[in-house]
Amino acid sequence: MSAFQFNLPDVGEGLSEGEIVRWHVAPGDAVTADQIIVDVQTDKAVVEIPAPVGGTVRTLGGEVGDVVPVGALLAVIETDGAVRAPAREAETRPEPKPAAAVPPPAAPRTARVLASPATRKLAAELGVDLAAVPGTGNRGQVTRDDVRRAGEGGAPTPSAARPRRAAVLAPEGEDRIEPLRGLRRQIAIAVAAAWRDIPHILTAHQIDAESLIAARRALNEEYSGEGVKLSYLPLFVKACVAALRRHPRFNASLDMDKGEIVYRHRCNIGIATATPDGLIVPVVHDADRKSILDIAREIEALAAAARERKITVEQLQGGTFTITNYGSYGATFGTPIIRQPEVAIAGFGAIQDMVVPVDRQPVVRPILPLVVSTDHRLNDGEHLGQFVDSLSAYLTDPVRLLGAM
Repeated sequence: MSAFQFNLPDVGEGLSEGEIVRWHVAPGDAVTADQIIVDVQTDKAVVEIPAPVGGTVRTLGGEVGDVVPVGALLAVIETDGAVRAPAREAETRPEPKPAAAVPPPAAPRTARVLASPATRKLAAELGVDLAAVPGTGNRGQVTRDDVRRAGEGGAPTPSAARPRRAAVLAPEGEDRIEPLRGLRRQIAIAVAAAWRDIPHILTAHQIDAESLIAARRALNEEYSGEGVKLSYLPLFVKACVAALRRHPRFNASLDMDKGEIVYRHRCNIGIATATPDGLIVPVVHDADRKSILDIAREIEALAAAARERKITVEQLQGGTFTITNYGSYGATFGTPIIRQPEVAIAGFGAIQDMVVPVDRQPVVRPILPLVVSTDHRLNDGEHLGQFVDSLSAYLTDPVRLLGAM
């Protein structure tokens, strides 16, 4: 018999650690090669990790919620050529971690008596305990006259005494504390790094969406027999792809360590997708080579896989530009944060009727809010303005997209 030490492999691109989400085995269990033994949350997805060999599990390298570095022990599997059935009666599981000792609640603090510094000084000189002196001030504060009367053994006259404010009792209960784990932890790490490392500049525009609405309506009539109802998102994707072709510095990445700018030859558009666990960004690969209908179907399938946490690592990798459609939940303005190593992101708000000037006359038109953020290390305000002008032109007049395909 020999003990095979199975260390956490790098299941992603440059993965440094993974969080244990679920064990499928316990010490004493028999496993076969390629049997799934643990689910690990990476910075991109939940990954199922199989056993590399068959045998009997002897040791687990961590508990659910533990963050394990790549290369650290994940499990010890005893192999002898013949897999034994698990001995349940002798089964041993990792000892649970003892609960942290809860310190006794601190004694309640006495409310500070309202009094001016001069009044406090007088009370100290006369040896008067301010907490025992009824205050007659207009806010219930203790006055110098109150202190003098207390020092002389007197009490405030009924006409001078004012009612003290009733004490406000603190609500019962305790704060709820939960560990930062899973997808929310990965989002926190990624967003903090992006905001810290990337100098964002952004611009906000309002786009006349009348033609965009008409184009979507016409396409839905065209595809009525295809079983797909188009949202605006596939049109946003196509418009972004067309603008990226004209402005390749927005479909790029910046490598400061190597001192290089990488201009991407593929247009892989990430779609920010809300899930019950947090934001996930699946990628529509080669969006420039796909039809509106193909993009709509792919977005629908990716969104369903993301919400069900069945998205694969491959479906989350390789993005070159990201779209966030916060208009889908009614928001009109946002501050899109760039996803490293990308250099730009476009955010779309909800289309709303607004009064705008047309030929110097006020008219009501449907307006699409647009915000684009870019990395100021690569793109300046001039570049950002040119990119947004192109993107706005495609959205204002979607017929232009026909010439860009």
